Amino acid sequence: MASLNFRAIVFDFDGVIIESVGIKKQSYRQLFEEEFSGHLGKILAYQESRGGVTRRRQFEEIYESILREEPGPGRVDALEKRYVGLMFERVVSASLVPGAFDFLEKFHQRIDLFVASTTPEDELNHIVRERGLASFFKDVYGAPMRKAEALGLIARRVGCAPGEIVFIGDYPTDREAAESAGVPFIARLGSTDEMENCPEKVRDLTELAALLERMAG
Repeated sequence: MASLNFRAIVFDFDGVIIESVGIKKQSYRQLFEEEFSGHLGKILAYQESRGGVTRRRQFEEIYESILREEPGPGRVDALEKRYVGLMFERVVSASLVPGAFDFLEKFHQRIDLFVASTTPEDELNHIVRERGLASFFKDVYGAPMRKAEALGLIARRVGCAPGEIVFIGDYPTDREAAESAGVPFIARLGSTDEMENCPEKVRDLTELAALLERMAG
């Protein structure tokens, strides 16, 4: 297959492998609507614009930029714990993105596949294992490692130039990480309208193999 001209394929997880973006948005609303209802609109707009940023950094920025107060001791930790409680089991049982399983099953023995996500790494590995996907990936990278850092590490691990791997993400921050690392980027559409202007894009992973072939050709 022409897609093997890439040495590795790196996937974001939420919104690229698993249809969890809506679940996380809903959990975000539940987390903030009771205590911070007066700021809820601004908080949700912020969250929409900062997809791909670690949740801990999002919570810190909400306090800094919207609530304009210092979080009390342990407050960010408590928000993280409650957020995980709201969304974790629903994410574990969420649908896979159409074409994801078939693509991973078909290509994992032909090309190195990785995950780079802002989900905390222990939590991410748990979800990947629970969904029966762990055997498809050479490795899974999550927070606190930044995505651009993970992409550079993957290129070094595979032993190739950054331009020989490709990253698939669903938010502008994913595109920025790829550009920072010098890695070609493919947008998975659907999480935000901002990705419609990406040159290389797919509606879901049923279209991925054909796009990789065109990119390699």
